[in-house]
Amino acid sequence: MDVRDARASFPGLEGKVFLDAATVSLAPVQARDAIASFLERAVLCPERDASTHHIAMDELRGAAVREAAVLLGAGEDEIALVESTSHGLSIAARALGLGTGDNVVTDDLEFLQVAIPWFKLVEEGALGEVRVARNVGGAVTVDSIAEQVNERTRAVAVSSVQWSNGYRLDLAALSELCRRAGIFLVVDAVQELGALQLDMRRTPVDVLVAGGHKWLNAPFGCGVLYVRREIQEQLRQPSWGYLGLEEPYGGWATYFSTPSISPVRPYAFVKSAKRFELNGTSNYPGAVGLGASLALVNEIGAAAVERQVLGLAALVRRELEAAGVQIVSRPEPETWSGITTFTVSGDPAEDEALLQQLLDQGIYTSRRYTSRVGGIRVSTHYFNDESDVERLVAAVRAALPRAHALA
Repeated sequence: MDVRDARASFPGLEGKVFLDAATVSLAPVQARDAIASFLERAVLCPERDASTHHIAMDELRGAAVREAAVLLGAGEDEIALVESTSHGLSIAARALGLGTGDNVVTDDLEFLQVAIPWFKLVEEGALGEVRVARNVGGAVTVDSIAEQVNERTRAVAVSSVQWSNGYRLDLAALSELCRRAGIFLVVDAVQELGALQLDMRRTPVDVLVAGGHKWLNAPFGCGVLYVRREIQEQLRQPSWGYLGLEEPYGGWATYFSTPSISPVRPYAFVKSAKRFELNGTSNYPGAVGLGASLALVNEIGAAAVERQVLGLAALVRRELEAAGVQIVSRPEPETWSGITTFTVSGDPAEDEALLQQLLDQGIYTSRRYTSRVGGIRVSTHYFNDESDVERLVAAVRAALPRAHALA
C-alpha cells in the first residue's frame, strides 16, 4: 500500500484535522474489522469444544508478535505483548535484578512513567539511586547521560523520542555507550515506534517497550515489549503464569484431560521473551487489533512511513515559523520526530487560548510540558497530508491576534 492511500483506512479523519497521535491515535478500519471478527468468534464459539476455542483465541495473539518482530527487525522469541508502556517499564525494572549498590541513569525530560519504577525501587530499598541527566535547551545528549554513568550504574532508562518537544535521541550512540560500559539500555519507544524506523539489528537495545495506543494506532490496551535474546537468561522472571510454561506433550487440551496430572511438580518456563508476560488469559481483542495495526505499518513499509512523518513535520516547522510563532522543538534535523512543539510567546496562558481555538475548529493538538520545556504539540503521522498542515497553519495565523487578546 502506498502511504498516500493509507488515509482511506482512517475514517476518523473525516471532519477533523487530527494532529495528536502523540496522545492517543485513531485506529484504522483494519483493526476494527479484525476485532469485530474476533468478537464474532467469541459470541459463536465455532470450535468443537470450549477448550479448543480457548486455545484458538490464544493463538490469535501470534499475529501481533510476528508483525512486531518484522517492524523491529527482531526475532519472534524477542517479542512479548504487554498491556501498555507503563506495564512494560515496570516489568523491566523488576526483571533487571538491581540492588542497593546500583544506580540507574535517566533524564529530566522524561514522561513520568519512565522515572516512576526506578524511584519506587529506591523507596523500597531495592536500588541505590537514580541519577538524572539535565536537559539543555530541550536537548538530552548522549554526553550528558555519559556524565551520570559511573562504576555503579547498571542501566540507562530513557525515551527514544521525548513527549513534550519531540526530541529524538541519538539511540545508536547511546547504545554504543551502554555496550562499552556493560550496562543495560531500557528504551521507552512509545513516541517513535510506528512513526520512525527502529531496527534492533542495527541499534542494539536491551529492553524496548511501546504501548499500542499512540503511533501504532492501536488504542486497545495492548503493546509491545522487546527483550534482546542475549540477555533474557540474565533477567528475573517477573510473574509465573501457566501459559508461559513449555507446552506439554500433546498440547494443553490433552494435558488437562489427563487423569494423572498434578500441580506438585517441577515447572519449566519457555526460554523467550514470552516469559515476561503475565501468561494468563490475556487481552485477546487488544492483541488482535494491535496485530492488524502493525500489519498496516509493515504493508506500507517503515521507510515510507518515516518519510511521510518527517516530511510533514518539516512542513509544519517551516510554515509555523513563517506564521511568527516560536518553535520549541530543537532545530537540528537529526533530532526531529513526528512531534513538533511550538509556543505563541512562551506564555502558557496564550498557548492555552490558542489551543482552545484550534480545538473549536476541529484541529486536534495538545499542550504538554516537562521541566519547563513544551508548548502546543503537533503530531504528524502517516495518515496526515499537506492539507492538514495547511488548515493548522491557517487557523494559527487567524487566531494569533485573538490568542494574545484572550491571554
